[in-house]
Amino acid sequence: MTQLTHTPVVTALRSLETLSQTKEEQLRAIARQRAIWDYNTDIITAREEGIEEGMQKGLEKGKQAMQALLRTLIEARFGQPLPDWILSRLRTATSEQLQQWGISLAQAQRLEDIFEA
Repeated sequence: MTQLTHTPVVTALRSLETLSQTKEEQLRAIARQRAIWDYNTDIITAREEGIEEGMQKGLEKGKQAMQALLRTLIEARFGQPLPDWILSRLRTATSEQLQQWGISLAQAQRLEDIFEA
């Protein structure tokens, strides 16, 4: 007998086969389809969560690098050790603040000038 390859015919035969199953077989087929759907949904969700977590970790590492660089530049310009109030501000700063302070450092005459902007 010839193997059927025409897609609409194959699809129709599969549908006919499904319809001819017993109620119990149909329920098992539905359960299998749901399990596959749930599995695929879980994979997609895990991938999205992993990407989000990776981005957050990357942003945090970038911020830590900015803090370290700014601290090094301030120490090089004004000497060590830096006062506790500066270290505290660096630790709690946003990325935007760190960037602004880096720009202010270029023109600052005193430590306080960096953080007044």
